Amino acid sequence: MAATKSTKRHMSKAERQQARERAQERAQAALDRLGEGVRAVYDSERWESWLRSLSRFYDYSLGNTILIAMQMPTATHVASFRSWKRDFNRYVRKGERGIEILVPMLVKDKDEDADEERRRLVGFRVGHVFDVSQTDGEPLPTLVDEVAGDVERYAAILDAVRAVSAYPVEFVSDLPEGTNGFFRRGELVAIREGMSEGQTVKTALHELAHSRLHDGDPMAEGMPDRAMREVQAESVAYAVSAALGLDTSGYSFGYVASWAVGKTDEEMRACLQVVRDAAKAMVEDLQAAMTA
Repeated sequence: MAATKSTKRHMSKAERQQARERAQERAQAALDRLGEGVRAVYDSERWESWLRSLSRFYDYSLGNTILIAMQMPTATHVASFRSWKRDFNRYVRKGERGIEILVPMLVKDKDEDADEERRRLVGFRVGHVFDVSQTDGEPLPTLVDEVAGDVERYAAILDAVRAVSAYPVEFVSDLPEGTNGFFRRGELVAIREGMSEGQTVKTALHELAHSRLHDGDPMAEGMPDRAMREVQAESVAYAVSAALGLDTSGYSFGYVASWAVGKTDEEMRACLQVVRDAAKAMVEDLQAAMTA
């Protein structure tokens, strides 16, 4: 899906300033709507359904999280061969290679004083899990909706994203199931080929936000955890979409809500400041690229 070159109209200095101010006002209004939308998600039946599904996935240790990321960086939801079949009515495809993790080996000890049995760790063994992209079957409950429809100034926006990105922006066709794009640190921004214009622009803005905010070692001190990185990138994408005058009525607040689980009020306030600053800078850069 290649964007065609768009005709640019030269704007006066006063017009550019007015356009920046209007865009920033739309971005701030979008951030206010985002907070309201996320709170509404928490009260929905869809949220409860998603949480029930999430509760069936095992809580992996930091060590196993690192092992999974090393073997399959694109993994999103992992479970054992048996769990996929029993809990989700999904089946691991023939020939798929499992992701190795360490499974604790526990033995029962009798506590004579308390008259109860306790479990004692005696070591670890190698186990295997599989990502959802390695399975087929019933779809998982989701909070993320695709953005449909065409986008006015579609080619101009994609040209601007390419112009302001520190890395090449490429369309790819072989992304794992459920992945619309990714940012590979130090290399590129990738977008799934063949999506609607609306979803393509949203994904491009999301991954561009990642490339600007999270272009560093994810394990480095001061770098937000994965959940907070997703909240930041998606929130920036939403605010920038609104600032550019794009239709955000079909936007899924559930995506942000799902990653915000367990975050404190202080963490979310700090996140909001990061989002505001990043959205402001991105809007200004994109507008400059589109009107130069």
